[in-house]
Amino acid sequence: MMQAYAALRTAAPDHLILYRVGEFYEILGPDAQAVSRALGLQLTRRRQRDAADVPMCGIPTGSAEGMIARLLSAGHKVAVSEQPVLAGGERPLQRLTPSTSVDGAVLTPNRPNVLAVALAAGSVVAFAYIDLSTGEAGTLTSSLDGCSPVLARIGPAEILVARWPTGSEALAIAIRGQDAPFSDLPDAAPSEETTSTILEAAYGNHWKEMVQGFSLPELTSLAALLRYVQATTGRLPEAPLPPRRAPIADILEIDAATLRGLDVLSAPSGPTATLLAVMDRTVTAAGARLLTRQLAAPLTKPETIRRRLAMVRFLSTTPAVRVACREALSGMPDALRACGRLAMGKGGPRDLATIRDALHRASQAASTLAEAPDVPQPLAGTGREVGLAAQEGLASLASTLSRALTPSLPADAEAGGFIANGYSHPLDETRSEVTLHTTAIEALQVRYSAETGVKALKIRSNAVIGWHVEIPATQAKALGSRFVLRQGLASTTRYSSPDLDKLAGALEEAKERAIRIERAAFEFLRRDVLEKRGSIARVCHAAAALDLVCGLAQAAAEHLWVEPELDESSDLDIEDGRHPIAEPLLEVQGRAFEPNGCQMDQAGRLWLLTGPNMAGKSTYLRQVALIVLMAQVGSFVPAKRARIGVVDKLFSRIGAADDLAAGRSTFMAEMLETAAILNQATPRSLVILDEVGRGTSTHDGLAIAQAVMEQLHTIGCRTLFSTHYHELADAADAMPHAICMAMDASAGRHGAVFSYRLVAGRAGRSYGLKVAALAGLPRPVLLRAAELLAQHTGEPAEPFPLN
Repeated sequence: MMQAYAALRTAAPDHLILYRVGEFYEILGPDAQAVSRALGLQLTRRRQRDAADVPMCGIPTGSAEGMIARLLSAGHKVAVSEQPVLAGGERPLQRLTPSTSVDGAVLTPNRPNVLAVALAAGSVVAFAYIDLSTGEAGTLTSSLDGCSPVLARIGPAEILVARWPTGSEALAIAIRGQDAPFSDLPDAAPSEETTSTILEAAYGNHWKEMVQGFSLPELTSLAALLRYVQATTGRLPEAPLPPRRAPIADILEIDAATLRGLDVLSAPSGPTATLLAVMDRTVTAAGARLLTRQLAAPLTKPETIRRRLAMVRFLSTTPAVRVACREALSGMPDALRACGRLAMGKGGPRDLATIRDALHRASQAASTLAEAPDVPQPLAGTGREVGLAAQEGLASLASTLSRALTPSLPADAEAGGFIANGYSHPLDETRSEVTLHTTAIEALQVRYSAETGVKALKIRSNAVIGWHVEIPATQAKALGSRFVLRQGLASTTRYSSPDLDKLAGALEEAKERAIRIERAAFEFLRRDVLEKRGSIARVCHAAAALDLVCGLAQAAAEHLWVEPELDESSDLDIEDGRHPIAEPLLEVQGRAFEPNGCQMDQAGRLWLLTGPNMAGKSTYLRQVALIVLMAQVGSFVPAKRARIGVVDKLFSRIGAADDLAAGRSTFMAEMLETAAILNQATPRSLVILDEVGRGTSTHDGLAIAQAVMEQLHTIGCRTLFSTHYHELADAADAMPHAICMAMDASAGRHGAVFSYRLVAGRAGRSYGLKVAALAGLPRPVLLRAAELLAQHTGEPAEPFPLN
């Protein structure tokens, strides 16, 4: 066993090996320690005759499904080694990974579960991705420098590298920045001939028509991805959706560092403090996943954005239509993931019911929208797409599923009992036989009790001895010779009889026949669903789009956001803008957010922002960037008025952390992010930089900060540049398109330390001692710091409260 276990660890590296022995899965060595920690299991030891004891823990087979789901949810890969069917045969090995799972217990309903493959080909990188839970797949390409925003757009749960670039760390840096597990593909990238073979196996004889326009690197990465899926799960998805070649143009580029810095999808303080949480008013899982993807890849074509804004505007101003649509969609289950499970052979009767219910709900939502007056054309088009659920093919499918399925359904088709009476004549006849034989056994019990005079006589069945006659042990002598003793217990005795054996045999044969018929019916219904998978996906995607705009309208109504104007200019004109995340958090505390505007044009496209610590510089930077991002998603924004010149790339460098795995300090991480901005920014980009150069000496930091500011001014992009280097204000004054702004240092309302208002000009000092006093530094330290500051500057320190 130890040798076999070691061989499995070699065959499935990076997996936790679960080795079945009887009714337990045994886990040994380092795997046992990892599983013990993850599941809270007792760690024991397997004793060895001529070697050291090996750590061990075990999982009962009856609990394995739930525990494996917990391991996958925690990010572990699991390989399950079952016992061979025949003595001496090979042990089946099933590999399970978080990114290839379609198990609802592993997946997060409102977040995609994407597996991505990266393949470098010269100066470009081809990415292929698939979400097996929904069947959505596609490819993207990028330059080496553009890998990070492309990966952020994909949002992978796991990244596999088929081929690394030569002489460049750009892909490695981008992958590390995603905060997702990554590894090399176990096999080399497939050849062109192998690629054709894999794609034909996955998509059928017409695969070439499905991937028209794809480059060879894209096809190779897609083939490598599908080969990995097949090797890991043991199969390819049935009835796959055509892969989509995602366009690079018309999408706002945002890298992972910017998404993190702006708290778009995640935040250090938790998921409730994110832009996603503030904006997400979707009522379907597919709608929530679509919003997540949109926030990572906003739009850049004003006309496209205006079409979405028109939908949001209509739904904002017609609350009755919005509420009706949301009510119809709120009961729509996740048909995309139900199809994903059925396509991977993991689905059951409940997934069929999910398809049925989703189609019914989609039909209701489409009817609601069709009955509304003055619906804008883009929204009416979305409604017609959703309405395909009521058209002939899908309506017939929903009707068939309604007739076929019982109200209460098991999770697994093997259990039976899920096909409704009247759907299958052979099944109805077989069930009648089951009822007939069951009634005969009940009558036999009455007869035996009367003939023997044993009123306590019962006919029962169990998994060990099957059907039997059971009587109290004290009355065993009352039975005649026709009864054969099967089992004697302390209080009861169990017998068989020829009559009972005959009836029981007929009953069990009828039950097995009924289950076979139900399995065949399930397979027929499953194939019927998968034949219409493309149409079902079309309806689900349209319903998700409707849910998205309804949710955006709901959020706008709740937060009193306004519709932005989008154009092709390079201006930003935001009046009384507010931070979308900070404002509701302050409202919970009973505090009001101080609004600030941003009027940026070619004459003043670079703003140097100075001011005291804690006066709101970082909040203001994030606020402007988030308003731009929201506008280009097609959302209303938190402002009194906003006109946005569309941005092609959004960069932020706010805070940085050590990258210990790569051996990089905070300052090195900061410089890498800044270098990416300077190398990739265009005149249409928006850049926000907070405290560049503070991770090194004052003179070095000041020199770097000024050089970076001058380069951004030369590029011509819109830039918000905050700093505590007041000397930079002199440099900004000398630039023709730069202006100095500051956060007001005067006290705010209701005892606030600062007013959080933006004013023109420059800050005279940083008020660091004031903040240090508020933080609770001891009085002697504050006094000594004030003395030293006066020595260095020749000026008295600003007044501050002494604790």
